[in-house]
Amino acid sequence: MTLSASEMVLLHEYREGGFTEVSLPFSTEYVVTLKINGSPYVTMACSGSYLREHITGYLMTEGVIGRPDQIRELDIDEARLTVNVLLAEDRIITEKIKRIKTITVAGGRAKKSWPPEDLIRKKLPQVRATTILQSMSEFLAYSREHEATHGVHSAALYSLEGGRLVFFDEIGRHNAIDKVIGHAAIHGICLEDKMICSTGRISSEIAFKIINARAPVLVSRASPTTLSVGLLRRFNILSVIRAVNGRFFVVNGKENILA
Repeated sequence: MTLSASEMVLLHEYREGGFTEVSLPFSTEYVVTLKINGSPYVTMACSGSYLREHITGYLMTEGVIGRPDQIRELDIDEARLTVNVLLAEDRIITEKIKRIKTITVAGGRAKKSWPPEDLIRKKLPQVRATTILQSMSEFLAYSREHEATHGVHSAALYSLEGGRLVFFDEIGRHNAIDKVIGHAAIHGICLEDKMICSTGRISSEIAFKIINARAPVLVSRASPTTLSVGLLRRFNILSVIRAVNGRFFVVNGKENILA
């Protein structure tokens, strides 16, 4: 069995004042558990491809091993999404694997369990399609740091009428989202009538952040992974992707977008 690299997802595209049903391929996101000598060591969100190379490289770059021949066995179970590695008996290696770590594709924290069902939204706000496009156009042109360095992601909070409330640049897309949500919390800004805009890809850790913050609307210029599509739909987040050049695609909440 070989894990699929992408899956087709049914969406709605907004362009020139109307919606069309379309199907697009999105990268598949798997949560793989690495076991060392039979004990869970780390969970990682990844593409699921070339797991032997991925795990070997991870163990070397994290300093757990110094040479690939310190891996005695490496067994991949794609059905259970686990990789069990048997390492050479070594005191230094033993000290390095004492505690379980959890990482994601972006260095955040992967989560196997979904949020509680009481975070499923029963109602979504309404927003105009033209407001989404105008807000994203202004948002994507706002960062002077990105213009100078091309080395940052951005996130911002906008009203549903298109007014920008706060904007942050960050070297990580998840950090930028954290700053927006933190600013709203510190300043008592209600998110129910706001939308969070992002330059970054929406993988599961981004979806978890939006859900846990109880933010109803997420708009990105980039694409989601298949796992994040499931999360955004399950927890009923109005989610818009690839919002550039006068069009966008709706992952969830089409009926709340006014054309």
